[in-house]
Amino acid sequence: MSSLLLILLSAVLVCHYAPAISGLRPFEESEPLDNAIGMAVASLATMALAAPLGYAIEHALLTPYGLEFLRTFVFVILIMIVAQLVALAMQRQGRWHPIRNAFVLLMTAHCAVLGTALLTTSRAASFAGALLWGCSAGLAFGALLLAFTTLQQRLSRANVPVAFRDVPIALVTIGLMALACMGLTGLIRD
Repeated sequence: MSSLLLILLSAVLVCHYAPAISGLRPFEESEPLDNAIGMAVASLATMALAAPLGYAIEHALLTPYGLEFLRTFVFVILIMIVAQLVALAMQRQGRWHPIRNAFVLLMTAHCAVLGTALLTTSRAASFAGALLWGCSAGLAFGALLLAFTTLQQRLSRANVPVAFRDVPIALVTIGLMALACMGLTGLIRD
């Protein structure tokens, strides 16, 4: 179980450092914290939908017919559909207005969503377990994304040497966060 937690936390840190560094704003809000909250909510919704749906597709269609080799392809298509639905729901909700192309592309290429869907099919014992798995992965991603965003905001106001501004300090921050998360490795026994 601790190895799964480590994989989850590593995927969360690795899959979204580039958008945070490059300033990609998948939402129309101008505040980086609002963007991070919107992305955390979107990731939670996408993972909470994709994981149990992937579990259902795996056990109802792919495994009975011997089509396990299509798992990744089917899950990518599933995530594309779920990302579109989440974008529509967030536009109707009104708080965060995703920029359509950037948001859907970002959610489709979100490795934590695909990783959660793939791991759920083999690790979850039931549909409810898959739903719990997706929700917990989304919450973990959201917490780490918000932590990274607040650290980046603090670092933007700090007196950082010129050689370490922007990308280098972001990579150092992510490295330190990864080391901190690796400290949780032995916390939960398998």
